[in-house]
Amino acid sequence: MTTATITRLVLTERARRIAGLIIFAILFIASGLAARAVAGGNDGHIEMDQIFQAGGYPLVSALLLMGWLLGRFPIIATLVLLAGVFSADRAQGYARVYGVRPVSFVRLYGVRCLILLATAFALNAILLPVFDVIMLGAWNGPSTLVLIACYVIVYGGLVTLLSVFTRGEAWIGLALAIAAMVWDALRRADVLAQAPPGIKEAVSFILPPQGPLFRIETAFGEMTPMPWIDVAYVCGYGLVLLLAAAVFVADREV
Repeated sequence: MTTATITRLVLTERARRIAGLIIFAILFIASGLAARAVAGGNDGHIEMDQIFQAGGYPLVSALLLMGWLLGRFPIIATLVLLAGVFSADRAQGYARVYGVRPVSFVRLYGVRCLILLATAFALNAILLPVFDVIMLGAWNGPSTLVLIACYVIVYGGLVTLLSVFTRGEAWIGLALAIAAMVWDALRRADVLAQAPPGIKEAVSFILPPQGPLFRIETAFGEMTPMPWIDVAYVCGYGLVLLLAAAVFVADREV
């Protein structure tokens, strides 16, 4: 089976999910355009004072929540697209059918993962810059793409590895993402200062690397230089998970 054939089959199989993500992206853009129409300033920025005058605290809160959700859209897109990347085939018997033929599972599912990761990246690489232009009047530059790539690689690797073992990979990935965000917030607030030695470091290592991701996102939001050490760490984390998934897929009984 050629790469072009696999690409066509994967995109056809995930067409509804891709369409759903595109619809949500359109809703984000429409919301941004509405906010700009209500409170667009002369300098290209959205004026929060005008938002407050138009809808009070509820409208301001809704706009802030929308901005936070937009920042999590790379995670959402990755979870949605890669859910069932291997587990669905195993549950439906397709993996067993593939196994009776001289086909490399690592190549087959590796190409599938790369296509889905590239699709998740492409959707966000269009949405986030467009939203920046609408809300801020300018694109935040290539750091946007770095941030997207970090989230896609980390959670793409996580979901792919989980998919080798369970059908609930997306829900588990989402739960781990939330746990990582809460744990990192507690760690930064020094709430965990009294934790037993080694526990804080061990949990931070096992959970998705929210600390480095937070520093990358902070640099993006404040338009400061990217912490490339953190970028290398999170990319390495995701690539190790993808490599582990490849090893287990090659030996997995279907």
